[in-house]
Amino acid sequence: MEKLFIAAGLFVGLVCLVKCMRFSQHLFLRFCKALPSSFLRSMGQWAVITGAGDGIGKAYSFELARHGLNVVLISRTLEKLQTIAEEIERTTGSCVKIVQADFTREDIYDHIKEHLEGLEIGILVNNVGMLPSFFPSHFLSTSGESQNLIHCNITSVVKMTQLVLKHMESSLAGRPLSCLEYQALYAARLQSD
Repeated sequence: MEKLFIAAGLFVGLVCLVKCMRFSQHLFLRFCKALPSSFLRSMGQWAVITGAGDGIGKAYSFELARHGLNVVLISRTLEKLQTIAEEIERTTGSCVKIVQADFTREDIYDHIKEHLEGLEIGILVNNVGMLPSFFPSHFLSTSGESQNLIHCNITSVVKMTQLVLKHMESSLAGRPLSCLEYQALYAARLQSD
């Protein structure tokens, strides 16, 4: 019986030790930065964010600028881009370029390429995206809408990654990141993840 109590005590002690270790690790990572502050800047001076006019894209723009990166904002609505660019420049001091582009069209990538020429790009945030119609019957009846979905959700990720990887490959640094906010915000029919 005594051995059973000793074994139970050792087990409880081990569980407490593991919990203390996990808590210490959490505190250490929370109060000590896991990455140096210059890590993002070491990849390149510029970050390119698609879908930067709203939501997660806008938040990425501000956060990357706060970490010292210059940002290229790409979105459909010029007025939103101008407002966000002014606010980023005012609050962070980072340089901001804006590119108006409608990702439902195929002919925009040469225009974007011109604006990215000569920039040392370290981060690409593929964020632009759109939801299909919530009514499956509408989705099937309009071929234009399905083409827009394909261009915006699929073609844009591939084309933007191809454009930016050329810049990243030459400097042997940088990271592309794809985060489609509509999938994170809404559980949508016709999608399986």
